[in-house]
Amino acid sequence: MAGHTHGATSGRLLWISLALTITFVAVELFYGLRAHSLALVSDAGHNASDALALGLAAYAVWVARRPAGPGNTFGYHRVAILTAWFNAAALVVIAIVILIEAWSVFLHPQPHLQSGLMMGVAAVALVMNTVIAYWLQGDSHHSMNARAAYIHMAGDALSSLGVLIAGAIVHYTGWTLADPIVSVMIALFILYSSWEIIIDATNVLLEGTPKGMDVPALVAAIRSIPCVQDVHDLHVWTVGDGINFLSCHIVLPDEFTVIQSSTVVSAVNHKLHDSFGIGHATIQAEIGDCSGCNMDPEELFCFLESHSHGCGHDH
Repeated sequence: MAGHTHGATSGRLLWISLALTITFVAVELFYGLRAHSLALVSDAGHNASDALALGLAAYAVWVARRPAGPGNTFGYHRVAILTAWFNAAALVVIAIVILIEAWSVFLHPQPHLQSGLMMGVAAVALVMNTVIAYWLQGDSHHSMNARAAYIHMAGDALSSLGVLIAGAIVHYTGWTLADPIVSVMIALFILYSSWEIIIDATNVLLEGTPKGMDVPALVAAIRSIPCVQDVHDLHVWTVGDGINFLSCHIVLPDEFTVIQSSTVVSAVNHKLHDSFGIGHATIQAEIGDCSGCNMDPEELFCFLESHSHGCGHDH
């Protein structure tokens, strides 16, 4: 009943997205410097971080497929978590740099902004980033690695829209401060979108409870299995995207045989997998007392089997 990780639906899409992004970063940076547009240059910087994010995401998908070995018994699933954390941290640094540059432009406004060039490049960026974000959207729901890449691209799509608006304002009103104002908005959005990933990735690396996991409900579900008298020493953590581990001790009546204990453990495993998505559980059965279980051993065995494989009937 092993869990599994959800990598990118297609590593090929990640590599194609990376190639498109790198090409566009070079073009956008060139024209941003030519147009004297901080918004365009800052958007190119954000796109550059996206290229790094896409490259790391593609690498993480590849390396996570490597099998576990004696020196790394958990495998390489946490590479994806590390890349997500690194990508988010890099975005924070980029956002701070953009804010510093925006402040400088506020103090010393650029008198000659080529608004038409800004708008043209931003329009192309908007289309490209939207397409790539659409490609990555599906995986973003179940993979932190893919979610980091998706947020990068969705953020860039919004940033490109902001540059497009700033260019229009400069073109029709001549108000050049719209450029650094949009840059500040881009930086704040980058900080906002990065923070959640940093928190989630840090929680995984510290082996915190998986996000959204209701531990009291999990304990109650285990105790709902017939003849489980108590649960203690429970630990639940995430190894990688879609891979949650659990270990705990359960207390069973003292008249239980090895077969009966194994049947209860199997039932607990099924409950954890089906109700909480925990595919890897280490459950130690401890013998307690006779209280709390009035089922006949034969009846108990049949009951538990019927809740897992069907008590000797057709599966």
